[in-house]
Amino acid sequence: MIMSLNKILFITSFVPVAVFKIIARVGDANLAKAKVATVVGLVLAIIQFALAKKYIKHTSYLERAFLGYLATGAAWVHLMPDNVTYVFVDNSIAILYFVLFLTTFIPQLLGYDPFTYTFARQWYPETVWNTPQFKVVNLHITYVFSGIFFMAFLSSWIGHGKPLFSIFIPFALIIGIGLPFSRKYPIYYVKKKYPSEPIYLSGFPQTARELIARMPSSFNADAASDLIADIQFRISGEEEFNMVISIANGKCIAREGEVNSPALTIIAPADVWTKMARSEINKARALMDGLYKVEGDINLLIKMGQIFQTSAKASR
Repeated sequence: MIMSLNKILFITSFVPVAVFKIIARVGDANLAKAKVATVVGLVLAIIQFALAKKYIKHTSYLERAFLGYLATGAAWVHLMPDNVTYVFVDNSIAILYFVLFLTTFIPQLLGYDPFTYTFARQWYPETVWNTPQFKVVNLHITYVFSGIFFMAFLSSWIGHGKPLFSIFIPFALIIGIGLPFSRKYPIYYVKKKYPSEPIYLSGFPQTARELIARMPSSFNADAASDLIADIQFRISGEEEFNMVISIANGKCIAREGEVNSPALTIIAPADVWTKMARSEINKARALMDGLYKVEGDINLLIKMGQIFQTSAKASR
């Protein structure tokens, strides 16, 4: 229910600015229309902001940016002298795109989460939110949108706010470049960063239980260094069992059962785990798609590829 509400409020966050643009820019732009557009847009933005705070307990950069833009615009056209208000009236859409450019470009420079982080959290499981890879992917997507909004600003500014330059070209940039990039780039990044290595299946374990039980045979003590940790596996589906991999003093053992306070817990269907081991499913992609879940130290999960050398060489 919360996930659905997040998506609904994400969509409605665009409504205040969409209504503002329709009122302000349909036909000839003038001060009277700008005054009405900013007030109506501001009221809708306040409602959107209040709903987000009440029902999902947080607001996105977009909601804050739109609220700030419309509040500034309303003050500009209602309080400033007439010989100054024309700047906003004639360039309101260009100013909006410049605000969006700053919204996507500045936060991460100041140490805050990138612009797309709030939206990406709605599509990917919580277990990947704090991984370095998730943050890198979001940074790259955010900077692409920074470039798109800056081009939209230039288009609207140079085109003097005409619909072709302030609405259609920016829309084409977002639909044609921004959205496809944000959908395809995570898949590309994961496949490039974590390519699936070939596995020689002759003699390869056929069950998840056997795969996990054999993990100590591929243990790399040098990679583990002075690591002391218990890794809890909870396997379901065709096979249902709990198993623990314990690492300490440069040694690794596997045993059936459970342990209190494991450093990492991996919860996976048996078929998913065996397919990942055989490189039939990309491991990082499977985590992002929610095919399996993890709890605890995500950095230990990332390091498992070094600690347990399940590469083609180890398989041979």
